[in-house]
Amino acid sequence: MEAHLDDQFLWIPWNWVTTKQFLTNLQLQNTASVDWETPARISLHEIRDHATSILPSPDIEGVRVTSPESIARAERFLVAHSGKVLDGIHTSFNRRLCRPFVRLLSHTSITPNAVTFGGVLISVLSAVAFAHGDYLYSVLGALLFYIAGLFDEMDGMLARIKFAESPRGTWLEGFADGLSYLLLFGGITIGLSHRYGRPATLMGIVLLVGAILALVTTSLQRRRATTADRPNEYLGRMYQLLDKDSGNWISRVVRQLQAFVRRGILVHYVVIFTLIGALPLIFFLATLGAHLTWILTLYFNRRFFAQSFYTRAIPTVNTIKETL
Repeated sequence: MEAHLDDQFLWIPWNWVTTKQFLTNLQLQNTASVDWETPARISLHEIRDHATSILPSPDIEGVRVTSPESIARAERFLVAHSGKVLDGIHTSFNRRLCRPFVRLLSHTSITPNAVTFGGVLISVLSAVAFAHGDYLYSVLGALLFYIAGLFDEMDGMLARIKFAESPRGTWLEGFADGLSYLLLFGGITIGLSHRYGRPATLMGIVLLVGAILALVTTSLQRRRATTADRPNEYLGRMYQLLDKDSGNWISRVVRQLQAFVRRGILVHYVVIFTLIGALPLIFFLATLGAHLTWILTLYFNRRFFAQSFYTRAIPTVNTIKETL
């Protein structure tokens, strides 16, 4: 490959999730100090002038690209590994459905943010369907919400494939998720109010208030838990903190239950509960869960980020405005 390399080039392991900004800020290294498990910026003469023993040994994973035919296999391999380590069985199933579309989109100019906005548009259609209140419309709304959840998986996969991850994209995705929940709960509230009247409307208002509080508090917590350039590490960071705090029974319970409120799992439950006619039950559980979320978020902000959260985030109106 020497003939194809510039005087300075980047070494990037195939399974490294990074951003353009991170790669741009890499400092030039010599081969003796390179960690081959992470990206590095290296000069060609360093490689040429040192023994090949300093280079990484061939990995058994991956696809060796030696022909046009092997490019297709390599693409499929990369798309198949464009998920996250923390993906559970539900999210992995969703990502498997998304793979053909992600590979197709990777050859277009469509951006991950465009996919995110597409998911929000489908969430709007889902809310409209739920608002009708009929069983068949509710099933349609649940299926549309599931499809919107697939868009939520695709935007992240496409961003990693295209090296297009960015802090702004992460915050946009989080905002889109929150907006999708608000649209879902708003549509369900209107639909159930046709059948149950005032009690459903009041429950819906309580749910929407809880959902908004949960969205604001978790957004503030993301700012405390991660650096400005790596907000995508929020979930992994919180899992680490909860695991370290396993001596606290609240942390143990939340660590076990937290996976169930992720969107990749919730979309399955919305479909199942709607199909069996138990939409009021998931409506009640969502109300309870939304308020528990913001209460527990404040609890863990105090427990894990007491100084940064209470001295900087809450008293500062500008910080809340920026987060919103």
